[in-house]
Amino acid sequence: MLDKIPSPSIVPSPSPLRDNPRTDDPLPRDPVRLEARDAIRLIDDGRTRQLTGEATINPFEIGDIMAIYAPTNGDPAKGNIANEFDFNWKRYEVYGEHNFSEWLTNERQGWRPALHEQFPGRFAPPGTTGMVRVKDMVLMQRPMRLTAQARAEEYAKANRAMQANRQVMAATPEGQAPRVVLADRTAREAIEIPE
Repeated sequence: MLDKIPSPSIVPSPSPLRDNPRTDDPLPRDPVRLEARDAIRLIDDGRTRQLTGEATINPFEIGDIMAIYAPTNGDPAKGNIANEFDFNWKRYEVYGEHNFSEWLTNERQGWRPALHEQFPGRFAPPGTTGMVRVKDMVLMQRPMRLTAQARAEEYAKANRAMQANRQVMAATPEGQAPRVVLADRTAREAIEIPE
């Protein structure tokens, strides 16, 4: 049994699989000629970088559009809002899934998608058609009068909640001093502390 184990002093013969396959290559590759290099040489056209350092482009920036279409930003005290339009980014889809109930809610609130034809070359190359979509968001628009109505409703809802909270805080059981003094004071006054 021990006679079948090879001795370490025996050197195995070289394997034919380890030979260099390129030694028998009859056609070695020619180096690239200088004339060919000159033919494919690129020429600097003088372009410059529009961003330097840590500057970034915000694809959702619409301040220039709002300055044109909504100069008062929906404030009736600053001017006539009847001819203004409000713009807002709304979610179109998440991971490829379209949320139809959210889309329907936006449409019922008066939002409609803005089209590339309204802003040629602003969000896509000129000639692009359809709604403005950037990174799964859609630029939507509605008349500013609808935005003013929605803001007024939100303020009224917030004020109702604050009034209800004030009434709850002001109510105290019989025989106890009021816990909260509800008064708007513009100057400091000394208050009496019962003993």
